Amino acid sequence: MRKFVLFILVFVFFSLVACSGGPDNAGDDVLMTGSGQTGNGTASSGSVDDSTSSDDETAQAGEDSQEQSDFALMVGNFLIVMNSDMTYTLEALGTPMAEFEEPSCAFDGIDRIFGYPDLQIHTYPVGDSDHIHTVMLLNDLIRTTEGNIRIRHSSLQDVIDFYGDGYVHEAGMYTFTRGLTTLEFYIENGVVEGITYGFIIV
Repeated sequence: MRKFVLFILVFVFFSLVACSGGPDNAGDDVLMTGSGQTGNGTASSGSVDDSTSSDDETAQAGEDSQEQSDFALMVGNFLIVMNSDMTYTLEALGTPMAEFEEPSCAFDGIDRIFGYPDLQIHTYPVGDSDHIHTVMLLNDLIRTTEGNIRIRHSSLQDVIDFYGDGYVHEAGMYTFTRGLTTLEFYIENGVVEGITYGFIIV
């Protein structure tokens, strides 16, 4: 019940952020969502610890090409690629525990949020498909693809040691950018309390 309430709260936050800019500002803000976890490419309603995943494990995330330098999230043996078609991620992760949608204020179509136990995925419309805009981790059961950074297990120093000092810091959020992708760490009392992957729409 607690996770569902958190999902609702994040959805409301998402809606407000998404509508604050409008089409002219669509590329200025990276939307943030909440997290829910998945299985290793199979439908699952429970959490799966992906700590045994290897950085060498990759999966085809559709036909969208992605530079290796871009930020992407490994969940089990599936790589969630920013701005890829959500269809492939749904096939890998299975049916979400909750799904919300609303008319997009910035695009022609529907914005959707897919909720899993440990991560949440927010999409935006591209033609007739849904493309991944943001993935937010909600707990410590998923690590980042690189650096083994995990919520409540890693410190700000761990983040800096791996990702370096090329970040933007604002209100407790440390944002790293690669190409059109972002990786944000929310730090509280020196500890990682939130992790969000995002795509910058230009």
